[in-house]
Amino acid sequence: MNFIVLSDSHGSLANWKKAETYFGQADMVLHAGDILYHGARNRLPEGYDTKGLVDLINKADYNLLAVKGNVDALVDDWVLPYPLPELSVVEDNGLRIVIYHGFQHDNEAERFDFARRFGAKILIYGHTHIPVIKEDDGVILLNPGSIALPKQTPGVPTLASIKNGEISILNLNNGKVIESYKYL
Repeated sequence: MNFIVLSDSHGSLANWKKAETYFGQADMVLHAGDILYHGARNRLPEGYDTKGLVDLINKADYNLLAVKGNVDALVDDWVLPYPLPELSVVEDNGLRIVIYHGFQHDNEAERFDFARRFGAKILIYGHTHIPVIKEDDGVILLNPGSIALPKQTPGVPTLASIKNGEISILNLNNGKVIESYKYL
């Protein structure tokens, strides 16, 4: 399967629409949380429109699997297509992908340990708004960054793809590969 991975959309309808241009490349879209609300510590993202984003997601014809982030609220479970779980697992021909938001752990060592407990080959997380691909002893941490409120320098909105044994971090605005990693 091919996956598009995103996180931390924080209610940005404008950037979600940009991200949708990549969804046709995927069998499934994986979202690592913080879908609607911008959060008390963040500025309003470009194109902030939670109602519009909810309407778009509810009408979508793509396969979306999303988990709950630290600013996703109970009311989000009522307006989105399904209640957001804290964690989800996807299996694809022996490849186990575990998805969670990531606020639960403060560092990479804790995330690697968490991934190993679930037998994950890839642990997808968000929360930091900074894209990461890092491998340790056969386990890969993947943070796609944020499509709405990037915090890396330079502050470029990003998402990721997983296909054909390769993980790529993509610039949301132009599709250019920022970083890639072959895991097969």
